[in-house]
Amino acid sequence: MADSDSDGPCEPALAIDESVAADMDLNVPATSGNEYLRRVRLEAMECPKVVVADMDTSSFLTQQTVKVSEPGGLLPVPVSYKAPMSWQRMQVAEFAALRQKLIQFKALLKQKKINVPSPKLPQANDADTWCRLCFGRLKVKIDQGDNSSTNASSENEKVPVDSPGEGTPPLLHIVAHMNQHQVTCVLEYHTNWLEATGFTSAQGRWFYALLANLQKPLSPEVCSWLRRLARLCSNIRASLEDVDQPMLKELNLIICLVSRYFDQRDLADS
Repeated sequence: MADSDSDGPCEPALAIDESVAADMDLNVPATSGNEYLRRVRLEAMECPKVVVADMDTSSFLTQQTVKVSEPGGLLPVPVSYKAPMSWQRMQVAEFAALRQKLIQFKALLKQKKINVPSPKLPQANDADTWCRLCFGRLKVKIDQGDNSSTNASSENEKVPVDSPGEGTPPLLHIVAHMNQHQVTCVLEYHTNWLEATGFTSAQGRWFYALLANLQKPLSPEVCSWLRRLARLCSNIRASLEDVDQPMLKELNLIICLVSRYFDQRDLADS
């Protein structure tokens, strides 16, 4: 008799007469081979398919070296750190409206109905020049005891857009002239820089502009970078000392847009 719940066909090794001793007493030793095999089959049918060991894990708590995040991957934070649902809905609506305006502006540019000078933007794969354009000079976080700072780019190359020292904000004429390959590459660069340097409001503005210029549907690679971005923002948010720090709303905004507008709902603040 085949087992319908098995992974494949399962032929019995020995034939069993199912009609014999249907009301057998399992407390009495088997009197024949057929009866013994019937008992084995009945006992097997009563066994659960999945068994979980009941273990006391309290003794391992002092040896824990890894902190496990919430199911969606965001670190747990106090409820006061999370953005209210009404605020999240408002931000998503405003973001969607901004994206439509940007699409219309780019269409007018393409039709040459708006006379906006085209900036000389770096190539998509030129991470160093994009870094200088966005930040001027990017200081990477250093370990304690290291008194030197690291620049993400050399100082002897010319920046194609004026960015003397402080970097260039995501101005409309810059964002509107970026193609999708540039948008996705620069988004990847910024996510790496976020992990290396920490969060600043200047970079937050770039994230917002890049997300506004990011086309849907997302490719699997871009989706992965967005999820990483949301998790990095979550890590930084969890490290804040109190709810009054200005960057809290900026971090919540990025998490909100990634999770709710770009449909990564398991990362959303409930």
